[in-house]
Amino acid sequence: MRFWDWALEVYARQPVAEACLTLQDAHGQNVPWLLWAAWMAGEGRSADLKDAARMMRAWDVEIGAPLRGVRRALKPVRPPVDEAAKEVLRDAVKAVELKGERVLMESLETLSGPPGDPIPVLNGLIAATEASGDPPRRSALEKLADALAKPLG
Repeated sequence: MRFWDWALEVYARQPVAEACLTLQDAHGQNVPWLLWAAWMAGEGRSADLKDAARMMRAWDVEIGAPLRGVRRALKPVRPPVDEAAKEVLRDAVKAVELKGERVLMESLETLSGPPGDPIPVLNGLIAATEASGDPPRRSALEKLADALAKPLG
């Protein structure tokens, strides 16, 4: 299964989304990066994690985080700005943010080697977060690995 399709399926499950957002907001992690690491582990794929991490970090600093910041800045009520008009703008920014995540995820997928023997998802998450330079606590990664272990469907 292609990475984007797999990510949409697993992220739709509440425990996965919650674990990803906790890792993003409390630990500074990049959600597409985490999902890519989990997908690669499950598929038994490999990649040069250091090079991929540099690309992901640059993308996040220059594109991902600014878009997320604009979307979040548009969430509170801002009188006298018309609330309905602001929400239309916020939805448009959210759509662009999602498109940006897709571009990043498709770029990461191109760096992935062919499928092979799967490895434990937790091991893939640990390796990827170490390569990105700021690994969160193991317990936070375990929550995501556990949420991802539940079968699709």
